[in-house]
Amino acid sequence: MQQHQTTVNLSPWTNGPAIVQSAPQPCQLQGAKCVYDKLNLSADGLQRLRTSGRDLPQVFQIDVKLLITPYPDGVLLQLISEFVQEVVYENYHERILRIPPVSALTDLVFRKAPPLQTIAVAAPNNRLTTLSIKQSNIRSMPSALTNLRQLATLALENGALESVSLEPLANCLQLSILMCGNNRIRQLIPSQNENLFISLKDLILDNNLLETIDGAFFLPLRRLAYLDLGSNRIQRIEGRPLSLPQVMYIQLVSNQLAELDVTRWNLPNAIEIYLDNNNLTRVPIGIQTLPNLTTLVLPNNLLTVVDLRRLSGWTKLQRINLAGNRLTRVIVTGKGRTSLPNLEQLDLSNNQLTQLRYARWHLPKLSLLVVALNQLTRLPDLFKLFPKLRRAFAVQNPLHCNTIRRWQQYIAEFKLAVDTAMPGMNCATSSTYKLPSGRVICCVE
Repeated sequence: MQQHQTTVNLSPWTNGPAIVQSAPQPCQLQGAKCVYDKLNLSADGLQRLRTSGRDLPQVFQIDVKLLITPYPDGVLLQLISEFVQEVVYENYHERILRIPPVSALTDLVFRKAPPLQTIAVAAPNNRLTTLSIKQSNIRSMPSALTNLRQLATLALENGALESVSLEPLANCLQLSILMCGNNRIRQLIPSQNENLFISLKDLILDNNLLETIDGAFFLPLRRLAYLDLGSNRIQRIEGRPLSLPQVMYIQLVSNQLAELDVTRWNLPNAIEIYLDNNNLTRVPIGIQTLPNLTTLVLPNNLLTVVDLRRLSGWTKLQRINLAGNRLTRVIVTGKGRTSLPNLEQLDLSNNQLTQLRYARWHLPKLSLLVVALNQLTRLPDLFKLFPKLRRAFAVQNPLHCNTIRRWQQYIAEFKLAVDTAMPGMNCATSSTYKLPSGRVICCVE
């Protein structure tokens, strides 16, 4: 029988009661779905599924709301792999998932599997490429994964996973994506095999319970391009220095990092490291030495002072985001100006700044400056200081009215954004200034 690119969507009732056998009934067509309210494999269910698989177009979905079957899960998957490629279980009620070695299925998806504790694969399976299991009771990486030789995507999400080891993935030479978000992971177990190589490109471990990270865990991931450790409880990254020669993006948002030293990290291709919503009190040590990093992203931390001299000459840096900290000063130590030759965006919004020494900043390519939500009272001619500047946002600052009068042309041209009086509402400031166009600007006299 010809193999069809068909999905069968199952809500099985294993070993359910038999019904009287009758002539095969066609399914109800609903768009790209073939829907059965009930199928009983003790009676004519298998014949009806075969009929659907034979008569439907090459790409189609068979949706079975209630499946009654006398077969164990492994036998069932083997039977239906004869005429479908993907199986989706809405609810799975078994403790063990048995994947047949000779099954022709390419995709297995389990949307709810609360009783599931482990996976069994008796011998190598060379067809399955995607395995996705949500809401299961699997606590650690199943050793049987070593027999899924063609697996490219593995998702164990929204479940009870407590630890992750890469050892069971040693034979998954095509594995590109591993998603283990929204579990209870507290431990990443480093491999003792120095020759272990895992071909992952994306590793997602967000929304777990990690508190510390040992860089040794990541040594087998020499092709990793994207790492997401966001929304954990990470306080330290210790042990072996982080070495990810191909990684481009690292997410460390919403953790509990109070300090970070990346001096010994090997990240030659890293473009962005996101450190939003941590407890950092200073810019990570050595971050300017990462050769291809283009962004310094530290919003919503605990920084009070930043010395731009530390970043001087950082030629790859294009964007700095220090919004939502506790900055009272942005300084430049030493003599002369500090140069960031390729910086295009600078966000200092939502801090406690009362003044900024813009004249000591040499930012020849700066195009966007955000200083909103601070305590600034005056602004120099920003567009003369930074010739490439296109927009400056200074809303919700107590700007003096003489500053508004002085730069009213920039405001009128929408190059400089400041507080304006909303129709029918009073300004929160003590005075106003009306532009020639009639726009009313809020200011402090």
